[in-house]
Amino acid sequence: MSRRLVVAATLLVVGCTPPPPQIRPQMDPAADPRTPEPQLPVESVSVAAADPARRVVPPDEAFQRGLMPLRSTGVPGFAAAMPHADGRGVLIAILDSGIDPSVPGLQRTSDGNPKLLDVRDFSGEGRIALTPVVRRGDTVLVAGRRLLGASRIAATALAGAWWGGVLDELPLGAAPAADIDGNGTVGDRLPLLVVRSVGGWVLFADTQGNGTFADDRPVHDYATARESVAWQSGVAAPMLQMAVNLADSNGAPTLDLVFDTSAHGTHVAGIAAGHGMYGVPGFDGVAPGARLLALKIANDAQGGITVTGSMVRALDHAIRFAAERKMPLVVNISFGVGNEREGAARIDAMLDSMLTVHPTVVVTVAAANDGPGLSTLGFPGSAGRVLSIGASQPLVFIGLPPDDPTPEPLASFSSRGGESAGPDLVVPGVAYSTVPEFATGNEIESGTSMAAPYAAGLAARLLSALGPRAATLPAHVMTQALRTSARGVEGATAAEQGVGIPNLPDAWRWLERRETAPEILVEVAGGVRGRAAVWATSERGAGPAAFETRVTLRRADGGHEPVALRLVPSAPWIAVPATLSVGAVGTVVPVRLAATARSRDGAIRVEEARDGSLLGFIPITVRVPMSATALTTSDTLTIPAGGTAHLFIPAEAGRGFQVEVATANAPEMVTASLHEPGGMPFRDGAGMPAGFADGAALFELEANDVANGLYEMAVVAGPLGGAGTRVTVRRAPLTLSASVASDSLRVVVTSLVGTPLSVRTRVGLIGGEWRQMIQRADDRPLRLAVPVPDWAGRVVVDSRMPRDAWPKFTDFGVTFQDRTGRHIDASPLNYAFGRAMPELPSHVVGDSLIIVLAPAFADVSGAWELALSVRFYAEDVIEMDAGGAPFRPLAARSADDRMLRIGTMPRAMPAGLRPLLILVALEGDDNAWTREVALDLPGRTTP
Repeated sequence: MSRRLVVAATLLVVGCTPPPPQIRPQMDPAADPRTPEPQLPVESVSVAAADPARRVVPPDEAFQRGLMPLRSTGVPGFAAAMPHADGRGVLIAILDSGIDPSVPGLQRTSDGNPKLLDVRDFSGEGRIALTPVVRRGDTVLVAGRRLLGASRIAATALAGAWWGGVLDELPLGAAPAADIDGNGTVGDRLPLLVVRSVGGWVLFADTQGNGTFADDRPVHDYATARESVAWQSGVAAPMLQMAVNLADSNGAPTLDLVFDTSAHGTHVAGIAAGHGMYGVPGFDGVAPGARLLALKIANDAQGGITVTGSMVRALDHAIRFAAERKMPLVVNISFGVGNEREGAARIDAMLDSMLTVHPTVVVTVAAANDGPGLSTLGFPGSAGRVLSIGASQPLVFIGLPPDDPTPEPLASFSSRGGESAGPDLVVPGVAYSTVPEFATGNEIESGTSMAAPYAAGLAARLLSALGPRAATLPAHVMTQALRTSARGVEGATAAEQGVGIPNLPDAWRWLERRETAPEILVEVAGGVRGRAAVWATSERGAGPAAFETRVTLRRADGGHEPVALRLVPSAPWIAVPATLSVGAVGTVVPVRLAATARSRDGAIRVEEARDGSLLGFIPITVRVPMSATALTTSDTLTIPAGGTAHLFIPAEAGRGFQVEVATANAPEMVTASLHEPGGMPFRDGAGMPAGFADGAALFELEANDVANGLYEMAVVAGPLGGAGTRVTVRRAPLTLSASVASDSLRVVVTSLVGTPLSVRTRVGLIGGEWRQMIQRADDRPLRLAVPVPDWAGRVVVDSRMPRDAWPKFTDFGVTFQDRTGRHIDASPLNYAFGRAMPELPSHVVGDSLIIVLAPAFADVSGAWELALSVRFYAEDVIEMDAGGAPFRPLAARSADDRMLRIGTMPRAMPAGLRPLLILVALEGDDNAWTREVALDLPGRTTP
């Protein structure tokens, strides 16, 4: 039961006036005990204006403190031994939210070449509609505005039509990023002019806002002149620089402005290849010699979502771009969404197909940030031919010096495997990096989005060291070099970390003596193709039992000669043959797991027999659920420093339950994180810190939010100390339901247990619900207007689509605006179900909330459907049961009915809203179980 419902139940029991209803927010990585924030917050917020004084740490100090953490992967030692193998000669394509081309650190490579070779837009967010305009003397009329300076433009323009358009700030999101001209407001419409010159189409913009083009320079396509455009208010530095894409379409120009209003792509680029960041000599990313290709695939204003086909089109462009220049290519994709059906994602299959045709392209993909639960690996990080990258936690961000020998733990937010194998590797997932001017103060960011470009930089350094060999090196050989060099993270399993943190010097020593290496494909019977893992679950109520399966190993690199392999299990309870020979046809290997009474994890390493090179790994997870029948059950855990314990909780839809997590001793702290069946973080907030006694974490699931299946409680110890922990699960002994019968409300309490209960029921009006089933046949954004009642204090929006439909998408945007189109919030779906809790600005209350739904398919648009529930909650609860009945006995496995007369609703409901009630069953003095019910009252009136 959420805190909001606890407050409602309190009102109905004692009649007091509660504080405003609240729900626990989802844990931010900065609140994780493994990522403490007294010295450096891991996640920052946007500031109202760019101000260097607002930086968390000045750049020179960040450099000295090692906040671009390179030591754990051996980059400094590799750089000292091979100073010229710093990525030079290698192209890293950044498929992301864009890159600000003006940021210090992204201007030049370590050997003096331009860093950014090109900036292209595949998102359509910056597309400007152009129409012919007419010049009269020294003026030109653009979108209803007459501007001066036409004579100057005419002096360089060729004959032909002039074209005008407008950059509209309002669709670009919120300040400060969307305040393009830096005048303190979002909503300006900035005129643009495109004319043909000797060098092709050029752009003129009134960047000073003074009504004339006379003092503005022509801006060419970025690939032609590496020029950018920025608007400036007064003497302040421009908030944002934009690249320009200009092309010819049957004699008319097309114009895209390419910008990074999220700062995400710019930050990612600095990690991969920044050089001299913020003007500090030596303050570099992982591969400062590498060149960059910025490919914008995301609509930033709608929550950083990809658009239909943008990922594939951008990857295809990067491959062609690198081939034309004969440059080795590394592609970074710091994007992804949660898997609903592992192995089913359309984008995974498409990437694997493209990389089969282009086997030398190395692709690093963020594993996602849905940890610490298992089976949270997102797609396309679950594609078989990419390097899926998880995150470790650099301890410099909790104040340790860069040379401190304490091992880096796994970052709690880093997504894990389980049903599928992955991530492949983990690398530092927190860094101080480059950001646009508007994002000053956000230089430190965390996530697997930060880890993936780090791994891309490692690959670029190795390719740089190979010289001419890099052009023909198969990507799987690079993968094996990094895997073979990796060292496991203490306290983490193969399902959580893959093979661990790679070591660059060791990877190079392996790679320099290998011309090639066999590629081994692993398939598990009934498992996920391409990322095979053993995922076993004991039957509920069954005793410990042995488990058997089959694994098939085969060569996938086109070689026909058998390869001698060695299989190395991580624990004695895993039985496999020690050696075998594998060819292209494949060899079936029996795997036997000994009986177990508790959940456990292990792995099988697949090594080349001749030298121990790691060719693959098979994570093994055996889930043994807690009791499915006991009303209260608990388990005691001992978790080592940096480790994670996983418990699995059976649940039934419509039956609420609680999970309490407490440490055994007062000084100890852990992070408790609840995950729904399938891996999705719990919808009302996945994680919270947990301590001793009154500091325990309590997850309360009301009946509406419980799904059938196994929930997972993941408990993470801090990096510097372990903890004893007790997890207690309490199940509701009853269910609640309500229905309308004539002019009455029938409330039913049903016992689920074999002993009598003492129960008191209450009913209260808490708000109203607007619901709609949406069916569409294309990917055009859909704009819905939802009436907001004048009593609304909060809103909760649930979006649900069929789970089997989710794999065809790469994103699904859910954006909130007011009636004028002004941005309020964006909360894209990360799974087939999503919950958003946007703020309700005062001017929206009593008016309308605009919800924009924007689907993004992997390749071509198609049909989709979505059930949308918008629930408005009032600040108080109105009792509907005249004070309620006293406690009364409820016999074992019986039902108790109450009939409540329904008159005029005591709260006005706008058209389309149904009254939203809370049903509360008080069980003794300690437990309150709840359910929300929306009523259909045909013919009823409201005040």
